[in-house]
Amino acid sequence: MVNHRMKWYDVFSGFYDTALEKLYFSGRQRATELLQLADATSVLDVACGTGANFSHIKSINPAITIYATDYSAGMLAKARTRIEKNEWKNMLLLQADARNLAPEKIQATTGQAHFDRIICTLGFSVIPDWEEVMENLLTLLKDQGIIVIMDVYAEKRNINSWLVEKMANADLNRKIWQTLKNRTNHFYMEYLPVSQRKLGGKLFVAAGTKIPRIK
Repeated sequence: MVNHRMKWYDVFSGFYDTALEKLYFSGRQRATELLQLADATSVLDVACGTGANFSHIKSINPAITIYATDYSAGMLAKARTRIEKNEWKNMLLLQADARNLAPEKIQATTGQAHFDRIICTLGFSVIPDWEEVMENLLTLLKDQGIIVIMDVYAEKRNINSWLVEKMANADLNRKIWQTLKNRTNHFYMEYLPVSQRKLGGKLFVAAGTKIPRIK
């Protein structure tokens, strides 16, 4: 199932931006604002896809280092082309299953085990075992670091809910923000004014600050 899913996303990468990015542009912009990047030096972009978040992040803080992961080689190839075209520095791409993003593996590849900020856009509705992945990401986040999620929730389903789920191998019934709310401080969530009919549900952004570990 996972291999089938990734093969589809490799194909999907060829027309993803043209087909969908106009719908998600404002959401990515808002998600990046919630990252509060002014005092951050590193961002982990999980399920980065074609790298559509990169320009938003770099426009706020050009010096920040972006570590981006995706399981699809096709998506990462598009992300790499985007980086080369814009001549961005301080970028590292990693092909990885989000369920395997343990600190020791990330550190072995990037030299860094924890990050100031983490962002995941349109990933948690697709990633299997997403609650386990949420725990992994919070482990990778520094104390007082901020995690931001942008995704779609089908409160009232329509025909496009079904179509999006089929096309993206997604589950739009997941109340992802509830898990984030229970695991972070300073939780914030908002729905964005994007057509529910086109997306199959409500586009939302949610953010939280990692609760410091008790030493």
